[in-house]
Amino acid sequence: MKHKNLFVVFTSGIIYTSIFISSLFIPTDPDLGWHMKYGQHFFEKGNILRENTFSALMPDYKWNNSSWATDLLSYQAFDNFGFLGLSFLGALVITLTFFFIGKAAKLSLFEKSIIFPLILYFVSPVNQISFRGQLLSLFFLAILFYILSKYQDGNKKIALLLLPIFLSWSNFHGQFIFGLVLFLIWIFVFTAKEIYLNYRVNTRNFFIQNKLLFFSFFGSFLVVLINPFGLGVYIEAIGHYDDPLQKGITEFLSFSDYSTLWWHQLIAGLVLTIGIALLGVGKKNLDKAPFYVPSLILFVFSFWIRRYAWPFYYTSIFLMQPVVNFFKPDNEKHANIVAFIFAILFLTTAIYIKYPFTDFKQMSWNNYCKVSVGCSPTAAKAVIDNKLNNEKLLTIYDYGGWLIWNYPQIKPTIDGRMHLWRNESGYRAFGYYYPIEQNTTADIDDSRYNVVLTSKRKPIFIRLMELRDEGKWKIIHIDKYSAVFVRK
Repeated sequence: MKHKNLFVVFTSGIIYTSIFISSLFIPTDPDLGWHMKYGQHFFEKGNILRENTFSALMPDYKWNNSSWATDLLSYQAFDNFGFLGLSFLGALVITLTFFFIGKAAKLSLFEKSIIFPLILYFVSPVNQISFRGQLLSLFFLAILFYILSKYQDGNKKIALLLLPIFLSWSNFHGQFIFGLVLFLIWIFVFTAKEIYLNYRVNTRNFFIQNKLLFFSFFGSFLVVLINPFGLGVYIEAIGHYDDPLQKGITEFLSFSDYSTLWWHQLIAGLVLTIGIALLGVGKKNLDKAPFYVPSLILFVFSFWIRRYAWPFYYTSIFLMQPVVNFFKPDNEKHANIVAFIFAILFLTTAIYIKYPFTDFKQMSWNNYCKVSVGCSPTAAKAVIDNKLNNEKLLTIYDYGGWLIWNYPQIKPTIDGRMHLWRNESGYRAFGYYYPIEQNTTADIDDSRYNVVLTSKRKPIFIRLMELRDEGKWKIIHIDKYSAVFVRK
């Protein structure tokens, strides 16, 4: 028995090591620069920055930064260990997310060896940006499901741990409100299941015996207010739902029909359908219903907003189990041997993909520009050298974070914090800027701007090239990624 346990632990270690290696990515988050600038401000000034001192539009706008604690973590990782520190931090968070969601689903070694690589592949689009607040939200979601699974197993007191979990979550990322909604759905299904199976005669006993669960639920709504912005975190989080300007943000769009990610959703849906069919009926399967229902709801919503796909993939583990177990050898020893073979293949593949790891050591802001937003240090230098960094300068949205961190001499027009900002008069910086960038209902030639620093990927670049050919604008710098235009 001792040797068997050591074998299971050793093979599990191979699987989690494979997840960590596979999750090492070069940081490419377009918002990285301003996140770290917020963290730097806190450690240098000793207070949380609330006003918009970085960008030109909506100066001094007061923002409820629900990811302020993530900014501190990002800055410390980068300040002490550079880009490599952010890569390792992101991989660690992802690995821990798999660990807790695996514990929540009580995955066997055989199940881990098959389900984990599949889920890791599905969530790679969000992981490959490396460390950011969204990864922490998925981590907290895994812990939420782990605690709820332990509670359902009979550990009633563990529900109280949800209070510090949501307290932390609300300070690290605005998706805490999404966690509260899933918590509510879980409680609703759990209550219905328990009353149907065990408490139809005396419902009152159910609420008495589960008082800690309901206390933790209502307490979680209150503890999230313990943050520097109070009720503002709710206002900021709710503002991310059903806002028309979200159509300009990729994470809030649906997957394109017949794209690779769209097919991933379809395949996952097929696996879930098979899983439900294999479950059949019975008390044992009803016991897990509180975990099945949130996953199915996330699956439906993920077809409208891709951001829901990532938590869906993690929670789909519960419905993937019966599919995987259908192929599991009856003999546990044989099942563990198969798991070991899959684990070795997983590790070999991870090392092969990431080898020789030199990209992580050599990562710099120049490389960041090449693999992230398509920015160019030489273009920024051209703006500074020609003294064009004034109020008549338009910079694109994607360049905001990069400029804020690297070129304080250039105040970007707009950045990634600002897509939903609205002042008391209803003015929205992103609503003003976006039609110019996309060259739709606003033309750069009719704007107040005389200088433009843009990526060559944007529609505004094509429009400016037309204006150059018409003799209205001229190019003072152009390279592989960026261009600087000046009005004649």
